[in-house]
Amino acid sequence: MLHIGNERVPLCGGNTRRSFLQAGAATLTGLTLPGLFQLQAAGAVDESKAKIKNCITLFLVGSPGQLDTWDMKPDAPDDIRGKFKPIQTNVEGVQICEHFPLMARMMDKVALVRSLHHKTGASHENGQRWMMSGHDFNENNPQPYMGSVISRVFGPKGNLPASIILPDKIGNTGTATPHGQQAAYLGSAHEPFFLGGDPASGDFKVANLTPPAGQTELRIDARRNLLKQIDEIQRRSETKATRDLDTAYERAFNLLTSPETKKSFDLGDEPDQVRDRYGRNTFGQSCLMARRLIERGSRFVTVNHFDTVFNLSCWDMHADGGGLDNTYDDYERLLCPQFDWAFTALVEDLEQRGMLEDTVIAVLTEFGRTPKLNNRGGRDHYPSAWTNFFCGGNIQGGRVVGSTDKIGAAPHDRPVTPPEVVASIYHAMGIDLETTMMPGPGSRPIRFIEAQPIRELF
Repeated sequence: MLHIGNERVPLCGGNTRRSFLQAGAATLTGLTLPGLFQLQAAGAVDESKAKIKNCITLFLVGSPGQLDTWDMKPDAPDDIRGKFKPIQTNVEGVQICEHFPLMARMMDKVALVRSLHHKTGASHENGQRWMMSGHDFNENNPQPYMGSVISRVFGPKGNLPASIILPDKIGNTGTATPHGQQAAYLGSAHEPFFLGGDPASGDFKVANLTPPAGQTELRIDARRNLLKQIDEIQRRSETKATRDLDTAYERAFNLLTSPETKKSFDLGDEPDQVRDRYGRNTFGQSCLMARRLIERGSRFVTVNHFDTVFNLSCWDMHADGGGLDNTYDDYERLLCPQFDWAFTALVEDLEQRGMLEDTVIAVLTEFGRTPKLNNRGGRDHYPSAWTNFFCGGNIQGGRVVGSTDKIGAAPHDRPVTPPEVVASIYHAMGIDLETTMMPGPGSRPIRFIEAQPIRELF
């Protein structure tokens, strides 16, 4: 019998080393596996041949209306075109909303896809799964999040997790079905790390990297050494899954104790003018942290712009007077300026640091919004047409892929589906979708996704 703090761990005739690992070590440090590590994946891609190694996705939870942002129809009737006016960008013939003036000045770096659509339901969660995984919902066969796939293909570059989601996981957006930000059959080794805190807060700490009271680094290090001793006792009788957990816990301990790793999350290192440029709000500071994490070795960082759609100002513009009371005032006063500042700051910052050519930025949403304003002056869910966009890496900016009809109700030409968006991100990161397979359920090889990249982007 070993004594670990106040716990007793039997080694013979009782709990196995695996039991200790699963029930003990995470508890001892106050951490959970999904939030702490990424196992080294068996390389499915030759990194030396992959020109683009990083991706930052900005996911606008709630979804802005296409006619009020990036696919405006100024000649449509009043109850279609809405209250905002278009402005000319630095690309001839391309206009966007007047409340994105900074973005308008760098449209030569951005590729708009205006003909996105899907036909499988108008819930937030349905759209989230489509855009996070490229797959429709299948309760019996859930599909992995893009970041988890990238973790499996490339693995981490250091102590930081390969896939990180900021500032936290998506919470209540209407139904109890999954949001698409999980590793699914790829296993807990490739679950994304959720920051679990607001980087704009003055007392910000990374929740998953803060040991509970009394757990000093010396004590944590002692428990790591104890874990190694237990490892020697039972290693020969354990499976590969347990050996994988060895690596997992080592990474967990490294995250807890490595000053360099902890510093990756410290925005206090950034000059005030840089933090101001991104915007002193949760979204802006999350975008800045995304740059820091990519710069220090993470592969795939997603910034969730909001973790719910209820009782706050967000993109879900129903104007219902209750918990979903977002209106044009919210777009003009808060949402559009906040996005404009943070997105353009991220692009400029990456470019100035020589990182934009190695990093794809994808701005994604769940769906569009109804072309016709509802009787409250808002717009409801609408998966039949919307706009997303890309820049960085090998994306060819200053172009528009696809278009919608005169009222933004349906694709007019070059219709694009969510799987094509996800395939484009994989392709941009150097994955050959025709020749690279991934271990699926039961370890049988499967294709990453049954779709082709949007060739017009490259």
